[in-house]
Amino acid sequence: MSKNKTGERHYQELIDFNKAISLLSLEEISAVLVDRLPSILSIHFFTLFLYDKDKRTLNLISHNRPDIESFFSLPLSSSPVMEAAILSGKYILEESFIDSKYYRKTGSQFFKKDYFATIPLKIEKEIVGVLNINDGKKVSFNVSNLDFVLKLSEFISMTVSNAVLYGRIKKLSLTDGLTGISNRPNMEQVLRSEFERSMRYGAPLSVVLLDVDNFKGVNDTYGHQKGDEILVEVASLMKKVCRANDTAARYGGEEFLMILPQSNAQGAFKIAERVREELMKLDFTGNESNFSVTTSCGVAELDRDFIKSKDQLVTMADQALYEAKNSGKNKTIIGHPENKK
Repeated sequence: MSKNKTGERHYQELIDFNKAISLLSLEEISAVLVDRLPSILSIHFFTLFLYDKDKRTLNLISHNRPDIESFFSLPLSSSPVMEAAILSGKYILEESFIDSKYYRKTGSQFFKKDYFATIPLKIEKEIVGVLNINDGKKVSFNVSNLDFVLKLSEFISMTVSNAVLYGRIKKLSLTDGLTGISNRPNMEQVLRSEFERSMRYGAPLSVVLLDVDNFKGVNDTYGHQKGDEILVEVASLMKKVCRANDTAARYGGEEFLMILPQSNAQGAFKIAERVREELMKLDFTGNESNFSVTTSCGVAELDRDFIKSKDQLVTMADQALYEAKNSGKNKTIIGHPENKK
């Protein structure tokens, strides 16, 4: 094929690839890469890692390697070739991996014996990730072949960077800035959805309202920064006990809410107790002394005969929380609809 025809084909492939990969979901971008990248570049295998500069870790987000079972993270230092490419900001191209200085006798799950190229993905001067290609169909792979790969990598860099930024913005819109769990607006939306689903299909639904005991006193004694530290710990404990479909949210101030689909009151009670008991075990340091904090919890289960709105469900949990506070704090109370008292 003539150089002109090859150039025209590459130009059209770049246009088509750019259209296909202009997405805002890393999962969808990965699917396009797996489907198109091997044939466009005439390669057997590739891996694509995101680079976390703060943690100095590489996070695998896309690959077509049958010997890699799942996605994972690894320290940057554990891969000499990717570390070199990222720190230098330059691609690495060699004819044989086992003959390169980056080869370790233990082998590598990302490279085989043939040629390899490791390309840092950059947006201006910032490294967002790294693309590895390996085991090509071509007998020889040189810089002229790499030129097309580098152009393609620019599109990958841009779309991956946009997807990461979009994900961060989306997360910020849904999560509480301090604790990282669901914020109040997102919590309301999730609760509305779960309440309607439970009412429609008769599925169990419970909520737990938690409040840190004597929180104002903690802030007054140890400062608001220490208070924030406690709120972060409570949120962490909630995330730890929540199942895949549960939602942990910051309700407001020192109050938190857990939305527990497919849970009755007794199941929700056990989850609340796990948070309460684990929090009691934690030691905090302030004013050169150690102290502990406790939480009170109110549990409410959806009873369709008496509860007709999500707000009534939360109110029932709030009443149970009020009872826990007034009867000594540091306990969990299961609430009941007013009609049943």
